[in-house]
Amino acid sequence: MTGKGLDEASVGAIAIVDDNSSVITNDPFNPTENAEGAERDRLLDEDTIRHAVTSADLGARKSGPLSWANQSTGSSGVITEIEQRKVAGQTCRSFSATRNAYDGVTLYKGDLCLDRRTGWWTRILKPLGLGADA
Repeated sequence: MTGKGLDEASVGAIAIVDDNSSVITNDPFNPTENAEGAERDRLLDEDTIRHAVTSADLGARKSGPLSWANQSTGSSGVITEIEQRKVAGQTCRSFSATRNAYDGVTLYKGDLCLDRRTGWWTRILKPLGLGADA
């Protein structure tokens, strides 16, 4: 298009917004606007990681990473370095895990212990950082 046709097409694609108008949509890539949902997803993923570590049959499992995925959040990752030991009479498992999610890749270090009365509990599960920070 040239001339008048181009000008009409360009003007037709412009939306004029009053300075006093409110924002109609949220930016899905802005973490401050999605903080509550992101926190919920992170907690759900951490639960999935804990469940994968505690339900792994270490005697029957081959060495190598253990994959995990959370269908409800779309996140996934691998668990490595699972080591079982006794601490104060409790069975504990230490591990490393990755979480691949929409907000980046996070490396975790964790330690879970089995209490005979209450089941597995988390001694440590902390993110070490995102991507290159890990």
